Amino acid sequence: MKIAIDGPAGSGKSSIARLLSKRLWIPYLETGLAYRAAGYLLLRTLGEREEVSWEEVEPLLDRIRIEPGLGETVVYVEGRPLLEELKDERVGNMASLVGTLPQFRERINRKFREIIGDRQMIVEGRDAGTNIVPEAQIKLFITASPEERAQRRLRQLREAGVQADYGEILSLIKERDRRDAERKDYPLKPAEDAILIDTTGLSLEEAVERILSLLAEIER
Repeated sequence: MKIAIDGPAGSGKSSIARLLSKRLWIPYLETGLAYRAAGYLLLRTLGEREEVSWEEVEPLLDRIRIEPGLGETVVYVEGRPLLEELKDERVGNMASLVGTLPQFRERINRKFREIIGDRQMIVEGRDAGTNIVPEAQIKLFITASPEERAQRRLRQLREAGVQADYGEILSLIKERDRRDAERKDYPLKPAEDAILIDTTGLSLEEAVERILSLLAEIER
């Protein structure tokens, strides 16, 4: 079985995918980590930018390796696993810029498809159901209000010991939403056969239980 999970930043899709992976015993591929890894490398070498070019990003691809697993995906940059470094909001903003490059999406999606192959996999990202695994038997599009997503992100960062401002996070989320929706190539949108799940006001456990109930109904 292949399950595609898409949605905007902060919708809860990564947390949902991780927990589903553990519950269903299916490996989990968090595709956004590849974009964050590229954003991390760009930030480290070039500093914060308002736009990036394919010529700047292309050489980074060979320095990034991603491995799916049960309940987690590990991304390696230059052979070193990264986790906390990728949570920085500046890294997320640079990752969003990388996502505007169709050449990067084409190359990285090809790499994702090679990783997945014929295996069972939960694939989570922004275009999993539309471009990476359009053949997935189950496609979910997870969403929540911008305000809810900003609060979740703020809580997540503070729990990780990172200082953050709610207003700044909300502004970044709205800007990313605009950028994702207006992207000429690979805009963020649900697959035609995706099931929409609004997680506003739901805990992680409640959202996952709702999805597991849906999966049980589909399999009947």
